[in-house]
Amino acid sequence: MAASTISRTRTGCWDCRARRVKCDETHPVCRRCARNNRSCGYGLRLTWLEESVAKGICHGREGVWSKNGQKKGDADRADRAERVQCSPPIPQRQWMFLHTSVHDVERFCLGYQGRNDTIWPKYPRQLPLSPAMSTMPVPAQGRSTNDTTLLAFFEAVICSSSTLVDNAQSNPYRYLILPMALDSEGIYHAALAISANTLRLSEARYRVPALEHHHRALLYLRSLLGRGSWTDREMDEILGLVLMICWFEISDNSRPSWVTHLNGFQNVMSARKKQRQQALSGHSRELLGFFDRYFAFHLVLARTAFRWEIPQTQPCLSSIPLSSSSPDIIDPYMGFSHTLLHLINQVADVAWAEREVDAQTVYGLKTSLEMLHQTPPDGDVDSHSSMTIAEANRLGAMLLLYEICSSPRTSSPFPSFALEDKNTCIRQILDLIQAHKTNIMRTAVVPLWPLFLAGCCTPSDDERVIVLQLFNELEGIRRFGNITPAREVMEMVWRHRDLTQSDLPNGVRVEKTARFEWEYAMVMLGGWKLALT
Repeated sequence: MAASTISRTRTGCWDCRARRVKCDETHPVCRRCARNNRSCGYGLRLTWLEESVAKGICHGREGVWSKNGQKKGDADRADRAERVQCSPPIPQRQWMFLHTSVHDVERFCLGYQGRNDTIWPKYPRQLPLSPAMSTMPVPAQGRSTNDTTLLAFFEAVICSSSTLVDNAQSNPYRYLILPMALDSEGIYHAALAISANTLRLSEARYRVPALEHHHRALLYLRSLLGRGSWTDREMDEILGLVLMICWFEISDNSRPSWVTHLNGFQNVMSARKKQRQQALSGHSRELLGFFDRYFAFHLVLARTAFRWEIPQTQPCLSSIPLSSSSPDIIDPYMGFSHTLLHLINQVADVAWAEREVDAQTVYGLKTSLEMLHQTPPDGDVDSHSSMTIAEANRLGAMLLLYEICSSPRTSSPFPSFALEDKNTCIRQILDLIQAHKTNIMRTAVVPLWPLFLAGCCTPSDDERVIVLQLFNELEGIRRFGNITPAREVMEMVWRHRDLTQSDLPNGVRVEKTARFEWEYAMVMLGGWKLALT
């Protein structure tokens, strides 16, 4: 007679299985557990190898009987237990909650590849378009085959990589500009131009779509400006479109035309404020506040790179939304606080002052920069990186002040600004960026401005090597189109400094008209206007 076999099920509730009694498998509570008033549950439970070894039970499929009546794994169970006992202790881990869904993983990971520890698109055509963006201002017959891909890329990647914090209070590109792109044909084409131009850094085939959408955005802007009079809504549309075109020019190797667009942006902004026809809504106030911040941020950093020829743009800096209660909070778009932006602007005033600057003003600036303490923005999950970027920019402002006050071009150099202090500031910037570069390059705001200043001012070849390595890694991200021209200007500064004046070709002399060494380099490269934002 054949031996009888015992049939066991593995689908009973956990309480019955633990008590080794038959379960009727009634859901959600079996009858036995309901009768005895016990907790009843079904589903999966994970059992770790160490737990099985400690209890002296089989782990996984080890206890399954084979057809010949012998257990599998008897031979190596002792060896596995020995390996577990000899393994190093598991360090105590800190637990955290992940607010991530399967949709997020599929959207941001499956179509991406790692490059320099950053998330970057490998197959942008796989990015899905959000259902909320299905309505476009351009009819289907007027779209190209790349439009859906580029719009999805703008929403999923560009908007996410433009600020340190991605929420309604801190990301104006997603919550202010993107809705305008879905309602305005011009801003729509400008957004696609920016997406294509960013992808062009990795794939040259996107160059033509970038230029096509840029051209169509310019045509739409020309048609708007030709109307002669505008409503408040049309003025906001013009401002958003000019901002996007300016962004495109900066991302396209810092083309000098971005300065022209920024000047035009300020003129339209002034007209918008004078024309105000009715009380502003909350959305309009947020929009105009972001426009002010955008203009001031680019203008201030531009004044540290070259002479800004249009004097009427200066009063616009008074409109920066500097809150009296929180001026030292890091702006998620700029990467540093509004207080530091004002201090950088005052340092630029010292550089471009026609008359001799009062020593008390200079020392007051130095003290303010030394005492400045910036705080991370609300909702920032990576506050350490935000603080590092803000601190690098603060040191950059200190370095710029040292460079201005210790320069032989200054009519009366300040004795307390020693060369060694400037060199120490350079080393601090490079050490800070190098120590935290992995986390910094994952964020939306890279400290290009302080790195550029440190590279231009560094006196040693060893530090030049470090700066070049950092620039190589920034270029490897393939996300910012103004990094390569910044590097070329910096290398021109080095060549100009290493050559004697007699070695310059064609008797070039630019010292009388340029304030900084990097401004010389931009003149020698053909009148570049570098954007360091």
